[in-house]
Order: sequence, then structure tokens, then C-alpha cells
Amino acid sequence: MTSIRPELKFQDVAEERGFYKRYQNLPKALSNTIRIADREDFYSVVGEDAIFVAENVYHTTSVLKSTTALHQDEPLKYVTMSKQVCYNFLKMCLFDYGYKVEIYDKTWKLIKNASPGNIEQVDDLLTISINDSVVLCSIKFVNNDGQGNCTLGCAFVDSSTYKIGMLEIIDNEVYSNLESLIIQLGVKECLVPDLRDNVNSKRELQKISRVIDRCGCVVTYTKPGDFQPKDVEHDVIKLIGDELSMALPKFSKNSLGACNALLDYLNVLRDTSNYGKYQLVEHSLSQFMKLDASALNALNIFPQSGSQIIGPTFSHNVPGDSAQGSKINSLFQLLNKCKTNSGIRLLNEWLKQPLLDIDELTKRHDLVEYLIEQLELRQILRNDFLPKVPDMRRITRMLMKKKEDLEDVLKIYTFATTIPKIISNIEIFLNEDDMTSASDSKIRQLVESHWLNPLKTQIQPLDTFQELVEQTVDLDSYNEHNEFMIRMDVDETLSSTKTLLDELKGKIREIHYDAADDLNFDPEKKLKLEVHHIHGYCMRLTRNDAKAIRNNRKYMELSTVKAGIFFTTKELKQLAQEVGNIQKDYDRLQADLVREIVKVTLTYVPVLETLSMTLSHMDVLCSFAHVASYAPIPYVRPKMFAKNSRDGEKRKLILKESRHPVLEAQEDISFISNDVCMKRGERDFIIITGPNMGGKSTYIRQVGVITLMAQIGCFVPCDEAEISIMDSILCRVGAGDSQFKGVSTFMMEMLETSSILKNATGNSLVIVDELGRGTSTYDGFGLAWSISEYIASKIGCFTLFATHFHELTNLSTKLSNVVNMQVLAHIDESEKDISAEKEEPNDEITLLYKVADGISDQSFGINVAEVCKFPSKIVKMAKRKASELEEMKEVGQDVKKRCDANDISVGTLKLKSILQTWVKQAETQNLLSQREEGVEKIASLLKDIYEESAKNKFIEEIISDLK
Repeated sequence: MTSIRPELKFQDVAEERGFYKRYQNLPKALSNTIRIADREDFYSVVGEDAIFVAENVYHTTSVLKSTTALHQDEPLKYVTMSKQVCYNFLKMCLFDYGYKVEIYDKTWKLIKNASPGNIEQVDDLLTISINDSVVLCSIKFVNNDGQGNCTLGCAFVDSSTYKIGMLEIIDNEVYSNLESLIIQLGVKECLVPDLRDNVNSKRELQKISRVIDRCGCVVTYTKPGDFQPKDVEHDVIKLIGDELSMALPKFSKNSLGACNALLDYLNVLRDTSNYGKYQLVEHSLSQFMKLDASALNALNIFPQSGSQIIGPTFSHNVPGDSAQGSKINSLFQLLNKCKTNSGIRLLNEWLKQPLLDIDELTKRHDLVEYLIEQLELRQILRNDFLPKVPDMRRITRMLMKKKEDLEDVLKIYTFATTIPKIISNIEIFLNEDDMTSASDSKIRQLVESHWLNPLKTQIQPLDTFQELVEQTVDLDSYNEHNEFMIRMDVDETLSSTKTLLDELKGKIREIHYDAADDLNFDPEKKLKLEVHHIHGYCMRLTRNDAKAIRNNRKYMELSTVKAGIFFTTKELKQLAQEVGNIQKDYDRLQADLVREIVKVTLTYVPVLETLSMTLSHMDVLCSFAHVASYAPIPYVRPKMFAKNSRDGEKRKLILKESRHPVLEAQEDISFISNDVCMKRGERDFIIITGPNMGGKSTYIRQVGVITLMAQIGCFVPCDEAEISIMDSILCRVGAGDSQFKGVSTFMMEMLETSSILKNATGNSLVIVDELGRGTSTYDGFGLAWSISEYIASKIGCFTLFATHFHELTNLSTKLSNVVNMQVLAHIDESEKDISAEKEEPNDEITLLYKVADGISDQSFGINVAEVCKFPSKIVKMAKRKASELEEMKEVGQDVKKRCDANDISVGTLKLKSILQTWVKQAETQNLLSQREEGVEKIASLLKDIYEESAKNKFIEEIISDLK
């Protein structure tokens, strides 16, 4: 869908010159900040921001225009956007690119600003429902006593749900706990004290900023003075509305200081309507599985940022059809079959917060199983009721912003009338089933405690609300004509005003019909009665028919447009003015009544939000059941075990015929399943070798995805699954760099690996793909070996390690819990072609995509190059060179023997001793002038050196270099 770009017009040159001059006099914008001018009917963007809009919204620079009003050598560029395009552009900036936005009026006076974590001022402009929480966090860090740990005071605000929280965490030098916190909360923007000029704190600030950036979160530097505790406790009491609350939890000074910076940044205390609106919540890192940023990316949990941008307008998630018109490429898109916006947000939250509590997890699995078995109930909920649930969070927020809208009140009314129907249908299915066994009784209790009882309890207060709406709102007009009106019998003045309006409108219709008879036009097809935005009630004829009123003094032309000619009569004009005035009085009276209705409606917000959360819980589990049932091969319920089994059973991760859920959902892929078997102390650490493109990366990733799915309550793509709960999933996958931040591929490898080593416990799942390829072969292999040995011997967590360092498989001979597996491939070695053009064997590789125990000693990289249609000469040369290196390796000429520090030290002392002895003999016996005796002594010296070389690798290496 395209939109017509409005024209930027000025009354005169002076106004135009002033507009651009004031723009140039604005203070320099902060990085990643977009400035937009509100021209009332449209928006305009100037300078570099205009180029950004042209490239990212319109995808062409041809939309750019230049102004010569300032007579500069380089005229300023500008571009305009319609309101709808601008609103979508705001969403793109804030949520896809992480930019800040400043909105000015036409005199370049700042009227609104927003950032990814603070959208309060532009919330009414974001017409698209937001499918994620908007969380702003602040961090105050304190260096400790050199033990490698750091204390972090943290505070966060979810402005979309009016929640505020504080906590203090102890972190390590790579800030892995901070990374987990940002991911668990879904933080969009993080405030940190601006200590970039402080020599002592600069390095830690850089590390913290790097971690925040790695999580896809925006870093905002604020004044260090903002992070002082001050009277922040009293401010929090105002926001949560508890005047008695010296009973607040005891928060640390660091977390209170972080909270103070947060409240200053949001300016929430300036608006007294925020008082009593917020809820104080507690968050602990130990509540949920820890995920690092690499895991989110490697496992494709969420779609890539900005992937949903299409042309000048932007697509967005439609409840119940998250991947409509696009290929599913993330777990979120696969599982998002939700029918409500609140369900989509809850799914988003669950994917970042997998459960550790096996009892809560079992309840989710029980409910999903019930919904899978009750196909008819699930379809009724998904098709008939859940789609009617509005975005309650957005509606109540709009009403709180004093946007009096009877339409929103009626949406809430429809929502309230839908709840009893949902309750009734669930009860029917519960009562129809013969639920007499213990397991059936357990399911009944779960359905009642999670859905029925909360719905029944919260719907009762809404009876009064429904009566209010039925007594005050004209529901007949709403149902028949989709009109939003107050009932006439509610207010006598409103009723009399409406009666007078109807009488006047009746007279206007009579004038319309009289004119139709007079001019001999059909009043329904030819002569139209319209309400013009300037002229009010008037009539319209097409241009071709307008000759009928020419030279007729009874009719007065008003204006001519493409659609035709607007005209009126003296009587109609008078009635139109009278109707316009009375309509204003009527609208004012109705607005006053609507305002009162909205005020009463807002008292039900807590009840409405509780109902919405209950239905969103139902929606997500219905989505899980739907996905599990309609997968290419139906998913199965995983058998879960606590982190520390009470019966002493060893930790395990056993998956029979497991599949990657996202890949198997692709239409053009026939996925080959594989088994996974990991057991504590026996198969903790699995090294996987095999050809490129053979499926190593897919295999290790699918284990991580299946584990995460199981711990959010979803069924999994396997024939059987036994999974011990993982306290974290940590990944080091893929080769990426960040050139603009000065971080190389190898540095990224080391940062991610360091985070794994600091964060992993014996209950973690670690996934590593191609560690060490960012540096030289020797250094890379050395690091891969030492890291693998440390994880396998010291940490003992379940680890999947895919590598092309085939020598790493020798680790299994040293450690009993290390197992080698390989990705199978078949090589068809045809007979050598003796023609001139083909001097090498034609090796055909067939990738089997099956994983089995064993070792693969080849990577088949050249074969893959052939598949990619490399030039035959390059392939031949590569094969020849690879053969030469293999031959050199066989005769021991490939590489120098690696010497340890002891070899070098001992060898150096031996050589030094031999040479010193020879020099003393040469000086005392004057051997340098006696040729024959000198040669004999040199020969003796070399003999001594050769004898020592048999005992010391370092001396042997030196002799090898001299040959």
C-alpha cells in the first residue's frame, strides 16, 4: 500500500526561510535521534533525517526535495510524510532500529520526545498494537575490592503495564548476570551514568555498554548525579499509591539511586494522574532460566529486527496469523498462533523467561495436553471467542489519557459480555467428560483454578458496568449502524436537543427532495445531499450535470472539485448553519456524559486487566496445543525432571527422533530426525565432527530449541523426550564482528566464551559451534582444547561442541564423560579420468544428515566448493595442495613439534652449557688457529648437541630448522 506524500507549502518566502533557519539553530542532536516537524495535517523531516526517511521508508532518494530559501551552496533536503506513514515510521524507529524521536511544531518548538524505553508521549500516535512490553532499566555499578565481582543497583519500569521494580545483583567481570536480567525483562533501553571521562570507571562502563548493546538494547548516558538515592522512596510511594508504606521492602542505596535516575528520565512525577497507578513488583534472576544474547540469536527465538518493514507502510503481527505472507524463520513466529494481542505479549515474555519450577511447568503441560485432547473446545475458543477479546491494555491506556471515546467503552462492554459465554463453554466440556480418575480430577482442578475461577470472580463486578452501559448507551444504534451515541432518555437537555436536530435535518431532506423534483434528478443517484467539512449540509452534482443550476438564481454555487459542484439554496444555507450550531451543543452535551461514563469505566481497570491476563494465558496454551497438533509430525509431551532429582536419578537429556521445529515447518524441506542422548557423568560433553553443510549446526541448535520449548510449557518435536531442567542455555555460535564498535570476530568469540565459562553451572546446557576459527589454527585448536577440557572436567554441564578440529576428538581418551559423534556423509569416488582436462578423481559427496557415534576425520570442504560450482581449475588446485599437505603430514614435515615452557628452559640451559664449555676450550688451547684440531673439537661439539636433541624437543626443533 502506498500513500500520497503531501506538499510542504508556506504562505510566503519569509515563513519558509524562518522555518529552515530555526531548524539550523537547534542544538546538535544526540546520536541516533530523528527530528520530525508536525505540520498539523502531515509531517516533514529535514536534513540528514530526510535522507534516512527516503532510504528506509520510501526506499528511493527521488522523494527528496531541496529548498533554496536560505541561498546556501548545499541546499537542505526535506521530505514529507502523511500521518499514517509517520506513525508507522515512529514504530520502526523506536522498536526496530532503537532510535530516539523528537517531535516539534511548525516553529521548531519541542512538543514530544520518545525513546525505545519511554513511549509515553507518543503512545497515542502508535496506532499499531505493540506486541512486546516497553521496559526501561537503569544501572548503577560499584566496583568491588578487586575480587572480580561488581555490585549493580538496578531499577526497571514497564510503562505499558505500569510496573516498577528494584533489585541489586552481584555480577562477574563479564556481566553475565546483567545480560540475563536485560533479556528476562525484555529491556528496550538502559540508563547508565555517563562516566566516559572518568579514568577509573571508563573501562567498566565500556564493558557494561557492550553487554547492553549485545542484547539489542539502547544505551542512554545520563548525568551521574541523577543516580543519588535522595527522596526516591517517597516518590515510589506516590506512584504506587500506598500512603502507609513505610512497609516498603528494604532496597539498597544502589538500587534506589538507579530508580531515581529512572524517574527523572521518565518525568512521571510531573503528572499527578500517575499517582497510585503503578504496581511494585519483585524480580529475581533465579526465577527463570538464564539466556544470553547469543542464545537468542543462535536459536532464532525471535525474528530479526526490522524484518517486517515493507515499503512506506509496515506490516505487523496479526493475532492468530503471525507469519501471514512471510516465511516462518523464528520460534516466536512458529508458536504465535495467538488470537489476542495480550496473548502475543505473554508468549513474547514466556520465551524470555522459561520456567525452572517443575510443578508450574507440569501444570502448563497438563493444560496443553487437555486442549490437544479437547479439539472442539479449542476450536470454539480460538475461532468464536478469543478473536473478540480487544487489546485491553491499549484501550485502558487511551482512556487514562483522557481520550474520551464511547467506542472504546463499547469494546469493553462487548468484552464483558463475552466472558460468561467462555465460562459456559468450558463448563459444558468439563461436565460432559467423564472425569472420574485421579488424573481427570487433577485436570478439572487446573482448569478451574487457572481459568474458570478467576473469570467467575472478576466478572461479577462488571455486572454493574454492563448495567451502566445498557442504561446510558444507545446499543441499537451501535448494533445496527455502528454509531456511538448516548440514549436520549438519559438527559432531558440532550433529548430535546436531539429532537430539534432531527426536526431540522428532516427539513433539510425535504429541501433536498424538492430540489430533485425541481431539477428533475434522482435524489439517490444524481443529486446528492452531503455534509461538507466547510459548508455543512449542501448538495452536489457532477460537472456534467451542473449546467442545470447555471443561470438559476434559486441555487448558489459553493465550490467546484473533481467530484463535482457543491451548491445550496438560501433556506438550506440557513438551516445548515443552524444545524451546525445545534450539533456543537449536542456534541458538547454528549461529550460531558461520555466523560462521566469513561470515569466510571476506569474504576474497573484492575478487573479488566486481570481478566485480560487470564484469557492471554488461555490464548497462549491454545496456541501451543494448536501448533503441537498441526505440526508435520505432531509434537509429544516431554517428561521433565527437576534440576536435582529427588530419587537420585542422574540428569539426562534424551530425545528420540528429534527434529528442528522451525526447519521442519518449511514447505520445501523434508527434515531428517536424529536421536540425542546425554547423561550425567557418561555423556556430558559431545564433540560433533563431519562435513560442512552436513547438519552439525542444525543438530546442536535443535537441542537448545527443544529444551527451551519444553521449559515454557510447549510440547516438543520428538517421538520421545526426557529432559532435566536446565538453569541456563548458553551459546557460542557463528562468526560475527562489530566493526563499527571495534570488536573483531575473534574478540566476539572470546567475549561470548568468557561469558559461558563464568555463567555455566552443572545444570546448564552449552552449545558451541566452531570455536577458535577466528584466529590461527594452532591458537584456535589450543583454545578449543583447553576450553573443552575445562567445561567437561570442571563444570560438568551438558555441552554440544561442533568442530572441524578433528584432533579435538582425542579428548574422549582423556575424559570418560566426553563422547564423539559424527555427521554421516557418503563419498562416491569414481575412477580417475585420464583426459587432459580432468587430472583429479571426481569425488561426489552425498550428505546424509544423520548423526551417529564415531569420528569424522574429514571436513569435505573442497567437495562443498564443487557443489557451489567453483571454477574447476581452483578445485583441482585445492585438491592437489590438500594432497601435498597430507603427504607432508605423513612424513612428519607438516608442522614443528610444539614445545612447552619446560622444554625450552631446559634446552636453552643445555645449549648454553655446551657452547660455554667449547668456547673455554677454544680459548685455552688456541684451537681457532689450529685448523685440524679445531675441526675435531667442532665435530665433538655437534655430537654432544645431537645427543642432547634426543632428550629435548626444543634442541631437536633448532636442529630441524638448521637442516
